[in-house]
Amino acid sequence: MDKKLIKYGIILGCVLVVIIIFAIIFNSTTGGVKYTYDKIETKLVDAAKKYVGDKKKQGIDVLPESPLSDPYYLSADILEQEEYIKDISEYAKDETTCVGGVNIYNAGNDKFDYVPDLTCGSYHQTVKLVDKVIEDNDSGVTHGSGLYQRVDGKFILDDSDLNMGTSDDFEYVFRGDEVNNFIKIDDNLYRIVSIDNNNDMLLIYNEHSQRAIAWDDKYNEEVAKYQGVNTFESNGLESSAYKAIKEFYNGTLVLKDKEKFSEKTNYLTVPMNLCIGKRSTEDKDNSGKTECKVILEDQYVGLLPAYYYMSASLDPGCDTIVSKSCGNFNYMSSFDDFWWLLTANSENTNEAYSVSKKYVDLSLCNYKADIRPTIKIGGRAIYQEGNGTIDNPYQIKFFSE
Repeated sequence: MDKKLIKYGIILGCVLVVIIIFAIIFNSTTGGVKYTYDKIETKLVDAAKKYVGDKKKQGIDVLPESPLSDPYYLSADILEQEEYIKDISEYAKDETTCVGGVNIYNAGNDKFDYVPDLTCGSYHQTVKLVDKVIEDNDSGVTHGSGLYQRVDGKFILDDSDLNMGTSDDFEYVFRGDEVNNFIKIDDNLYRIVSIDNNNDMLLIYNEHSQRAIAWDDKYNEEVAKYQGVNTFESNGLESSAYKAIKEFYNGTLVLKDKEKFSEKTNYLTVPMNLCIGKRSTEDKDNSGKTECKVILEDQYVGLLPAYYYMSASLDPGCDTIVSKSCGNFNYMSSFDDFWWLLTANSENTNEAYSVSKKYVDLSLCNYKADIRPTIKIGGRAIYQEGNGTIDNPYQIKFFSE
């Protein structure tokens, strides 16, 4: 072998040894490799997934049984004791103490949502999306467009009464035509309609189905015509609208511009009760008491009930669902198409309410309009970025793919 090659090989070997020794010394003096706080959250989740997997191999199932079960919490201390992770403070790029863990939720359909919770002194705190939305909207407004508090069915319109939401019947509702309530999940854009007292957020899809759909098209014996029956669901008998929204949630409904329903959404959704009660054109209630007299429980997808369309308007003339004033000062008027509401007419069995661009009217159930589904995402969703505008919608961190 060439002596020069041997010489170069020895030099190269010495250089590598020096680099390795330097790396060992560096890691021992600095506490090892440092990560961003986002990366530490990811490491927590990865460790939790491995922990759960190993327990399952041992015949131990620690996962929550149902979406209604409490989440299973794994602290960083346990993960460290079981040697799935180091002391998480050692990963931090700043001189600080970190504490945290992972909540594991049953998201239904054999899906489990792993949600980290990390606090590193004053440098980092995992932020829930719902907290960010409420903070960005001053925890509620009493005039103009924004996020309103509603207690026992009545909107708070006096500053001195804000933040008194001790009632079980408490929610935040976006009202007005200039609200920053956009949220994006992959290519799917939604608007936040409301936040309930569990911090779960009701969203309405900002786009719609590619093809128009009848609310229902069955034969109606009362009118002796194929004009549909305006019962959304009863004893397993489903309307056409109900079938269509289930297709949306399953990813089989063709959406406008052939968008794909994001499967990530399934990790975020929580079951909700749909208010499927009917109302008359004379009914002046906008609190949900009318529609919520009849409940379809534990649904993962729905349509917007009429009272939320009324609630979104700031016009005092919006006193019934068919008042054309309801389209004024209402962000839902930006949905420039014809689309179905969840609510049907209590006076005739072949009619349901549809939005005709900027106002609501009764339509025969076999009339075809767009489907704009609603979903409810859990308050556990983690804020990633955005401020709720259409150009910079809220976005969510995902750890459960």
